[in-house]
Amino acid sequence: MPIALTITDLDVGGAERALAALARGVDRRRWSPTVIGLEPEGALAKVLRDAGLPVRCLDCTPRKPWQVIARLTSALRETGAAIAQSFMFHANLATRLAARPAGVEWVVGGLRVAERQRRWHLLLDRWTIGLSTGSVCVSQGVLDFSHTVGDLPRERLTLIPNGVDTHVFDRLPKADLGLPSGARAALFVGRLDVQKGVADLLAAAAIVAAARPDWHLVIVGDGPLAGPLRERERSLPSLLGRTHWLGHRDDVPSLMKAADVLVLPSHWEGMPNVVLEAMAAGRAVVATEVEGTVDLVRPKETGWLVPPGVPKRLAEALLEAARDPENTQKMGARGRARVEREFTPGVVVAAYEALWAAVLGFERDDSVLPPLVRPVGQSGPS
Repeated sequence: MPIALTITDLDVGGAERALAALARGVDRRRWSPTVIGLEPEGALAKVLRDAGLPVRCLDCTPRKPWQVIARLTSALRETGAAIAQSFMFHANLATRLAARPAGVEWVVGGLRVAERQRRWHLLLDRWTIGLSTGSVCVSQGVLDFSHTVGDLPRERLTLIPNGVDTHVFDRLPKADLGLPSGARAALFVGRLDVQKGVADLLAAAAIVAAARPDWHLVIVGDGPLAGPLRERERSLPSLLGRTHWLGHRDDVPSLMKAADVLVLPSHWEGMPNVVLEAMAAGRAVVATEVEGTVDLVRPKETGWLVPPGVPKRLAEALLEAARDPENTQKMGARGRARVEREFTPGVVVAAYEALWAAVLGFERDDSVLPPLVRPVGQSGPS
């Protein structure tokens, strides 16, 4: 069965890597996938082509929406796809508008985040949901947000989480963080913007560093708040020489293996791949109680969950992790075991294949679905 997998771009990001893993993992005896990116060529296009998959990058810009629709309509028509699965807001919208003139009967969207900044995204999603059979939500929090805040019909939403390949982490060495011998390291990985709550993290880190001379914070990532955040760090005396800004890195799995815990102080999320990756690396997680992290982190079992926007509570959890390294290691091991049970790429691919089969009217076997997955509520558009 020919299927089109559409996404806004094929740069190396969480959603993009999730789509690439899905495209490479589907059963080629049953499905013939074509990957279509709306924007210019990204790094993952070559990865997918090397895996024997047809890839089209349409070289469009969101500033020319009608060009996007025209080129996507043509690309979809050429695939002969019976169904299109889209990822991310722009691809969701464009695929809904292009599918019918391209002759693609079924469209399933992909909601990756609880969108709290661009409320017009929610409005356009609500206006166009009727052009699709529904959307896959990446976490229970995203599903609940999309229904209660986004006002999307509950019966058009289903839940399939992200997955991560644990074998990748087993093959890689630990990175050298350049810290003193015996130092305890908390690692943050993410974009330096408002969503990720890094200002809260610095406030919490100042408390931890004052109490623990052996504790260090490692920050990986870049973004619009990089300058202001570094200015903020310089105003906190206890963080002098204890905060390490590594910028963008391509060796995040190795960095995770070198750290003691991952810390993610986000104000909102979808299902953060960075948490799954930390669990796959066998690391405990200190995170805020937001969409996705509450699905992944089990308090006192695989890590700590604290309220977003409360640095004092974040500091308390980081201190507890630093004070009891043996228990922290046990939490990491339990997190790794949970990933192996519930969040492998094979589990995720099986869930998508079961969903597509249900939409197309084939026999559905819900026994292949992992515990977090909700079977699709409706097999076609109303």
